Amino acid sequence: MSFERWSASWESVPLSEAVKRYDIGKASDDHVEDLEDLFEEEPEYFFVHQGDLTVDGSLSIGNDPGLAEDTVYVIDGDLTVDGPMRFLNGDVYTPLYVTGSVTARHLMCLLDSNLFIGGSLTVGGLLMTEFSDMGMLAVHGAATAGAWFEAGDRGEVVFLGDVKAPRVRVSEADVLLPEFLDGDIEDAADKLWAAALEGRPLLRP
Repeated sequence: MSFERWSASWESVPLSEAVKRYDIGKASDDHVEDLEDLFEEEPEYFFVHQGDLTVDGSLSIGNDPGLAEDTVYVIDGDLTVDGPMRFLNGDVYTPLYVTGSVTARHLMCLLDSNLFIGGSLTVGGLLMTEFSDMGMLAVHGAATAGAWFEAGDRGEVVFLGDVKAPRVRVSEADVLLPEFLDGDIEDAADKLWAAALEGRPLLRP
């Protein structure tokens, strides 16, 4: 599961040029002060997709150590996912910065993922955040979702615009169908993603 296999149209932009065009500090609401906060050393370049990007179906992205080179990924435009979207990093902090808006059927940001959205976020169903200390979601525009399931209190979730998404904690997660809460709450993300891929409902009517 890596970014490179997601799209063939990434452009390598040298770091000296990329940092002028794409301010990651601003994108992260100043939570990332320096790229070395995310990587052991600054990357040589950003991978950039110029223009809007539409994904037909589901989208699962993320990196594990050694799977792909650590860098910053930028979509210079809007990202539209016709199905559910999952962003899952494990022990690496590869960020995705969408300068425009993001639309998805469901959106799950998990563990060490860092998603920065310059425009609005529109989620038709479930927005789930379950972060480690280094995980983050920052949305600069309005955010809308059927429900926001905040499965933990680590990491950072920043909404700089209006939010229209009922916020649900683990202790009050009866907005989810009961099948997803049987057993350990740590299994909920896997169960929810499997159901989302199959097109099954996640939220109670």
